[in-house]
Amino acid sequence: MVDLNHSSGTGLKTCTSKMSQTQINLKALIIINKMNTQYRNFFSMGTRLDAVFINIDEKQADILASRIKNDLDKLENILSIYKPDSELSILNRTALKKDTAVSPDLYEAVSLCMDYYKLTNGVFDAGRAKLTGYAARERRNEDGYISNLLESSGIGLVEINEEKKSIRYHGKNVKIDSGGFGKGLAIREVKKVLISEGLGNALISFGESMILAMGTHPHGKYWPVAVEGIFEIQSVARVARLNDQSISTSGTGFVDASGIFRPSYNIFDPRTGKTINDPMTMSFISDDPLEAEILSTSLLIDTACLSEELDSSGKEAFAVIYDDNKNFVVREIL
Repeated sequence: MVDLNHSSGTGLKTCTSKMSQTQINLKALIIINKMNTQYRNFFSMGTRLDAVFINIDEKQADILASRIKNDLDKLENILSIYKPDSELSILNRTALKKDTAVSPDLYEAVSLCMDYYKLTNGVFDAGRAKLTGYAARERRNEDGYISNLLESSGIGLVEINEEKKSIRYHGKNVKIDSGGFGKGLAIREVKKVLISEGLGNALISFGESMILAMGTHPHGKYWPVAVEGIFEIQSVARVARLNDQSISTSGTGFVDASGIFRPSYNIFDPRTGKTINDPMTMSFISDDPLEAEILSTSLLIDTACLSEELDSSGKEAFAVIYDDNKNFVVREIL
C-alpha cells in the first residue's frame, strides 16, 4: 500500500540539494487550492519524492502518484547497489571477464554512462564505485592503493555487446555505481509518465537535489527555483527560472550544526582519484533530467571537461563558490 500523504499545505516547503542549498519557491501555491492543486509525496530509491500536480483532481493524483512510485520501485530493483539481488548488484558480482546478459533497461543505462564518459572526457565515470565510501577514504593515503584502483577500474574497462545485450568487465575493481545517474533516469521516467497522462503543469522534487518543472507556475511564466547559500539558512545565491526543464545541484560537502563546512570526500576526479574538498556547488539546467544530474557533478569536478560534441543550446550551468570568510560568488559556466 502506498502512503501518498495528502497534504493541506504546499507539500514542498523546501527542497535541499546534495549540500542543502536548493529551495523551491512555492509561496504562491498556498493560495491556489481552488485550481485543483494536488500534493503527494512518498519514498522510493532510498529517498523522498515530492510532487505538486496542477489542475488535477484527487483521484487522478492518487492514480498518477501510484503509477510513478511503481515505476521508480521497478527501476530501483534494476539499479540499486544496496540491494544484493538487484540486477546491477548481480552484474557487479558476475561480469568480470564474462559476458553477462542483462535487461534492455540496464543495458541502456550502462550504454548512456559510456556515452557521458566520452562527452565529459572521462570526468563522469560510473565504473569507479570502489573509489568512494568509507573504505576508500580510510585507505586513500596507503602507498599504491589509489593507483591500483585507477588502473583496474572505470567504465573504460567495460565492454558492451549490443547484439547480445551483454556486458563484460575487464578490470578486477570495476564496479558500476548508479549514485551519479540513478535519480536522473528516475526523473526521466517520471517525465514520461506526466507527458503520457497529459499533465502539462507539475513540479517534482526527488532526493533533495533534482527538480523537474513541467510547464509553468500557475501565477507566472515559469517555476522559480532558488539555489540557497550553504552557510546561511534561507539565503539565496541564485534563482533559476524553469519551464519544461530540470535542475540538478551537486556539492562537495555539507555544513554541520556548528556552521563548519565538512567535505564529503566522495566527490573526486576519477582520472586522478583526487577529492574535491573546497566548499562549492554546481547547478545544471537541461530539458533532460539525466543530463542535468550527470553534468552538475562533472562540472563540479572540472569546469572545462565538456566535449565540443555536447549540444549546450538551451542549457545553463553555474557554480556557487565560497571563500574562507563564507562569502560566495556565482560563476556562470554555460
